[in-house]
Amino acid sequence: MMDERREELAGLYVLGALAPAEQAEFEAVLGRDPELQRLVAGLYAARDALAGAVLAAAPSPGLKQRILAELAARDQKVVPLPARETGRDFPAIWLPWALAAAALVLCVVLYQAESGLKAKVREQAARIEALNQMADALRSETNMLQQAVAVLRQTTKLADVRIALLNSLLEDSPKAVAVSLWDNQQQSGVFVVQNLKPLPTDRDYQLWVLDPQNPAPVSAGVFQVDPQGNVRLQFKPDKRINTAGKFAVTLEPKGGLPAPTLKNLVLMGG
Repeated sequence: MMDERREELAGLYVLGALAPAEQAEFEAVLGRDPELQRLVAGLYAARDALAGAVLAAAPSPGLKQRILAELAARDQKVVPLPARETGRDFPAIWLPWALAAAALVLCVVLYQAESGLKAKVREQAARIEALNQMADALRSETNMLQQAVAVLRQTTKLADVRIALLNSLLEDSPKAVAVSLWDNQQQSGVFVVQNLKPLPTDRDYQLWVLDPQNPAPVSAGVFQVDPQGNVRLQFKPDKRINTAGKFAVTLEPKGGLPAPTLKNLVLMGG
């Protein structure tokens, strides 16, 4: 933002009112200051426009004679004053430049007002940017809270899930292991097995749920494993389970049996 001293010097420079030393110093600054150059150009334009708009008007040739004749008719003694030299007629010569000077003052005032307005606009823009950053931060915190709520909800849901680890009971498949996730409210679960021996097409593995309140194990379906001995399946028992105490897997004929073959017990855990 330009200081008031430079604006004042610019007005005096355009009017030709600077001393030679001040003018030389001002022109040196003017040559390297684009903002000052724009101000001086605008002041020149305002001065020339106003100076050209006011024309010097001279009285008509017969005006003086008519005034003297009228006074003589009234018998008044008139002592004519010496005529002024046209070059010294102050109103005719200096009035346009006086108006131009006034216009320069007005331009300087308007320039200062415009600079102040720009400063206020920049201040408002900075304030708006700060508010936008605050809003972004609040949105980020809101997202984090929403994620935390989702985690809590998921944790609450998992609190109702019964997780059981089943170990292998086979000597030829000691690395076989399984995990059962049971949702008692939904009466369904997910069963995952790894490293269990694949079966021929005429045999199936059968999953059982052992409920202490039921006299016999409840079938949860049959399954096969892939060539690597892995499988993941969703299951739903044939009967309602009150409490899933343990889970077991037996080797059965194709399609399974109503009751487990205990001698063919493969996996068990709880």
